[in-house]
Amino acid sequence: MKRNNEFRNVYQAWRMLDHFLGKDLPATRYLTQRDRILELFLAKKKNEITENNIQQVDRVKDISEKNLKQNYISKGIPVVMEEKAKNWKCVKHWSLDWLAENYSKDEVAIFDPLNSEIDTINYKIEKTTLKHIIESIKSGDTKKYSRFNRILYDHPELINDFDWKWLYKMRNKIASGKTFQVFIGGKGSQTSLHCATENNLFTQVYGEKHWYLYPPKNDIFLDPPITKSPYFYSKFNPENPDFNNFPAARFLTTFECVLRPGDILYNPPLWWHQVKNLNHSIGVGFRWFNLINSIKASLVGTLMTLLSTNPPIWTATKHRTDFTRIFKYMNTKSNLND
Repeated sequence: MKRNNEFRNVYQAWRMLDHFLGKDLPATRYLTQRDRILELFLAKKKNEITENNIQQVDRVKDISEKNLKQNYISKGIPVVMEEKAKNWKCVKHWSLDWLAENYSKDEVAIFDPLNSEIDTINYKIEKTTLKHIIESIKSGDTKKYSRFNRILYDHPELINDFDWKWLYKMRNKIASGKTFQVFIGGKGSQTSLHCATENNLFTQVYGEKHWYLYPPKNDIFLDPPITKSPYFYSKFNPENPDFNNFPAARFLTTFECVLRPGDILYNPPLWWHQVKNLNHSIGVGFRWFNLINSIKASLVGTLMTLLSTNPPIWTATKHRTDFTRIFKYMNTKSNLND
């Protein structure tokens, strides 16, 4: 274990240098050194037996606020709170039909930055209406997935459909941000593997959603591209693993869970996650940043976030409720590096 940590630490050091000193996007100035560490790591583990090690995320009912904070949030451990939100108005009343009936004219930006069909970030943005999104979802179009939907900011009265007082109480005493992000997608739509430094209490409002999760220490297994962004992604697909391009991923321990209406998942800072809608789905993330939680999860991930340039952290923070603006900044930065 000690030797494994040494490999991880050296890999992370080269990763940070590429983040700070690499010129291209993705940065590859120190790619050779990172690949060499991976080779040494794999050589050390070649005689280990690998199995499909899958663990279920803890599931609890009626957990107290104290226990949630002490045993999960402060320790950075994911947990599913079953039926925690079952009596919230959003769970009782929201549906695709309800959204279409009441908010069909809302403008929606569609983008899939981590499109698994391409090797780089996909910067294409499509503007449409919520009515068109819902019609597309019902027709089986998995590409019409409304990520980071702003409905709770365009219609702030809808926040009262959530127990926002409880959500606010779950934040750390010293924290930044109270960001709601809505995800509306059809059966089979998904978001590829990624992570960020914020805490996330994710409420499953409608439908069911499957999650794969990996602890932050698994960066070396997932070999994320260096984009100088505060948001990290990997091309590894746990649903269809490619061990030729990601040989170290054989040694991953996979956590997984399924969220049903009324369930809330605590997703800790810098935990890698890939999410798939098992049927038509509405989910809402509530995010906040706490420096101590983030450092506990990964010092390297925290430093790379705070010292990011694509966009700088103050730009990401300023526009945290409008991810489209952040995404446009990243696209501009990428074009300048072409």
